[in-house]
Amino acid sequence: MGMALPPLSALRAFVAVARLGSVVAAAEELHVTHGAVSHQLRSLEEYLGVALLNRKGRRTSLTEEGRIYAYQIRQALDNVSLISDRLRKRGGTQRLRVSVLPSFATHWLVPRLGDWLRHHPDLGLSLDASMAFADFEPEALDCAIRFGHGDWPDVHARRLMGDSLLLVASPRLFPEGVPSLARALEAPILQASESWESWLAGAEGGLPPLSPPALEFTDSTQMLEAARQGLGVALTRRSIADALLSRGELVLASEREAAHSSAYYLVWPHRSHGSPRLTRFLDWLLSQAEDFQRSLPGQAPSASSH
Repeated sequence: MGMALPPLSALRAFVAVARLGSVVAAAEELHVTHGAVSHQLRSLEEYLGVALLNRKGRRTSLTEEGRIYAYQIRQALDNVSLISDRLRKRGGTQRLRVSVLPSFATHWLVPRLGDWLRHHPDLGLSLDASMAFADFEPEALDCAIRFGHGDWPDVHARRLMGDSLLLVASPRLFPEGVPSLARALEAPILQASESWESWLAGAEGGLPPLSPPALEFTDSTQMLEAARQGLGVALTRRSIADALLSRGELVLASEREAAHSSAYYLVWPHRSHGSPRLTRFLDWLLSQAEDFQRSLPGQAPSASSH
């Protein structure tokens, strides 16, 4: 059985009268006659079996039922307008909206987007930089690149690549070359989110206790900039430091490199599953991740499904 809905034109006329307080003003806004608006209002009242307006000569006011109904219908029409506008904008242009970690976007994804534009010029990307886990429904995101263990509920996830932890610093900090671990840890410590205990696990004894961080950051990009400025040593992921290392803006402050317990995943909601646009982006990401891992000494590609 279909839903019983009053005519949209009658609802629009009623909401306009309720908002403007006048049938004449509503008629002018809707570009129809005064009589047409009055007819729409009476037809709506007949449909509902409820008086929505008090009429005294040419003056009208809302009944209590009319006031409540006007508020509810205005909200409903606003929601319909918002949802329709989102769909129209998404349908008019082939575009994929992707939530991505800011540091990963800056140092890994964005430098590779030239390849995306060359091979997929018909599919635009909208990047939403965020460290929060994607709230897919209200934000209308298609997918997200996240770093973790891949066991998020109520979403699909595909592993892109693993990562490793390494210690970096400005070349000015250790001009003599890669220092000993004890020497490196004498420098001010720059801290973001990575675990020094995990990186140091299994290291030979004799190391002094870790000093408290000299500077703490919520974003790894800021921490890497501080390291580049020579302010201390930074424990970071290979994926976001590799370009800076390749350009010589950062150098290794220790030969020690440890596998990270987390990995990068592409995550998407059920409504995006099977989307051709999403499949193209996932295939491209997997190819880029494989090329990146192949370029690292002693590492092999390791993308897998979850």
